[in-house]
Amino acid sequence: MKFLSVVEGLSEPRFEAAFELLNQSDTFHVVEDVAFRMQALMPPRPEDPVTLFRHEDLLDWGVFSVTFLVLVLFDNLVLFGRYGGNMSFSKALAYSVFWLLCAGGFNGYIFWSRGAEAAFDWGTGYMLEWMLSVDNLFVFRSIFVIFHTPNSHKHKPLFWGICGAIVFRMIFFVVGEVMMHAFWVTHFFLGFFLMYTGYKILGVEEDDEDVPNQNPVFLWIIKKLKLIDAYSPEPRFIVKAAIDAKTEEPVLPDWTPQMLPKDHDPKASDPTEGRELVFRTYATRLMLVVLCLELTDVVFAVDSISAIVAQIPDLFLAYSACVFAMLGLRATFFAVDELVKLFTLLPYAVSVILVFIGAKLVLRGVIHIPAQVVCITLFAVLAISIVASVIYERFRPKEWCAHIVSLQCCWY
Repeated sequence: MKFLSVVEGLSEPRFEAAFELLNQSDTFHVVEDVAFRMQALMPPRPEDPVTLFRHEDLLDWGVFSVTFLVLVLFDNLVLFGRYGGNMSFSKALAYSVFWLLCAGGFNGYIFWSRGAEAAFDWGTGYMLEWMLSVDNLFVFRSIFVIFHTPNSHKHKPLFWGICGAIVFRMIFFVVGEVMMHAFWVTHFFLGFFLMYTGYKILGVEEDDEDVPNQNPVFLWIIKKLKLIDAYSPEPRFIVKAAIDAKTEEPVLPDWTPQMLPKDHDPKASDPTEGRELVFRTYATRLMLVVLCLELTDVVFAVDSISAIVAQIPDLFLAYSACVFAMLGLRATFFAVDELVKLFTLLPYAVSVILVFIGAKLVLRGVIHIPAQVVCITLFAVLAISIVASVIYERFRPKEWCAHIVSLQCCWY
């Protein structure tokens, strides 16, 4: 009863006049504006649950799945089925352009089915993943050098490494999208993480480079594998090898010298002569290569996934853009030795973009940047870095060149 009497008292003319005066004051509007902006930072309401796979996206997922399967079959049966690992630079460049056109065609479908803003979001996600994945190619190249992988064997671990990365990307995207929608502070942590990553890229030193085959997880897997530290004549991950029944050592009579273990004696006679042999299944060195590629990609995926999730709240747009960017990586790998001149200053471009995306995410409740502006900004930064790289290659000082190479080889 006391509460009702207080409420009735507030309706008196003198209180109504006070409320009217407060409503007209600048202070009230400032407080109201701040409250409105703070509301943008709050978590979604319980009646608006997070929905990653929406019913209206079913057709889009179907079109994407069919397109992906067709392109993967075409890539293995036609492109790499004909040339394998011995692909020339001109062929690799042509196939890279082909994958770029495929991505443009699918983005045209996004524009037709979802509109211009979704198409710009998709293009932004594609460019983010492509730019950050190019760095992976330099790391992949160093892995092949460390393991002395023959050129004819490189295409297979690249393919399965990319397929594994596509699977892990889906897991990471689901976790990232759920966290972004369910926990309102996530975008603060993610934004500051991206800005820190962009800053750290420029401060990396050559001594900080991690050797991929010294990863603790990788070393643990090696201990659990039955392994022959050699490559088979054909690019295989698992082989049945002849084993000496007494010494338990592998016998490899038909394997070429470059594929044999390092401690193999080339002057030795036929290793099968006078031995009792048994055949067992072993993993080859090619299995180590693909495992190292997968573990390295998981580490390097953190920044790309964070940037894409920060920019694109739609799971379908984010994941499909990421997959299309990765499909062309195998062809681009065989052209990377020549294209490196175009990407000399790419770490600086990536640094600027990560800081930009991180700042945009932190300030999203205060400043709204349209998807068109973000996409054009990313494209402009990439184009400027390529043009600057070409100019720099013609006039670069030798001392500064060494620092640039260290940035490309060891972002972490």
